[in-house]
Amino acid sequence: MKKGNKLNKTLSIISKITEILHWIGAGISALMVLISIVDKSFFAECVAEEGPNFATLEAYSFNVNALTQNGDINHFAVTMAFVGIMLTFILMALIFRNLDIILSTIMGKYKHATSTSPFQKDVVRRVREMGIFAISMPIIGFIITTIITGVSLANGIESEVSVSLEGIIIGLVCLCLSQIFSYGANLEEEVDGLL
Repeated sequence: MKKGNKLNKTLSIISKITEILHWIGAGISALMVLISIVDKSFFAECVAEEGPNFATLEAYSFNVNALTQNGDINHFAVTMAFVGIMLTFILMALIFRNLDIILSTIMGKYKHATSTSPFQKDVVRRVREMGIFAISMPIIGFIITTIITGVSLANGIESEVSVSLEGIIIGLVCLCLSQIFSYGANLEEEVDGLL
């Protein structure tokens, strides 16, 4: 049992640090949205200094190349990409927050936990939320890239974007796991009622 507690503590620390890093990333992305709106030359100067690879903006669920076919910066694509990156980082921070709370619940350190069992309604809800957040990321990526492509084409600019659908698979796995945890919570409730 001690090995499990050490592992849970380690995972809890890692998930908390990762959550904080994602909140910081979301804040930086929000700042970049503001900068890209206020100072359109900022990103172009960064690309000029760092090279064309710097113009590729990526999040977990999508990839946007902000350079146009003639080498200029697509400012609308930059702004929208940072909006998408910010939203993605927020969802990832929420996923790791839920993971930390689940681990804290199992270790008996979460103040709202009813027991140390993973089979309780709060854990079920948090696993389900993790699935929903994971599924939301590629949907947001698809919406952002569709908007970028549509606006760019309307302005006669070709845009290079891609969307990854891995989040949907991970989200579906989490939703399935939430059903298993829900079944376990119901069984545990029935057993407790018999005792």
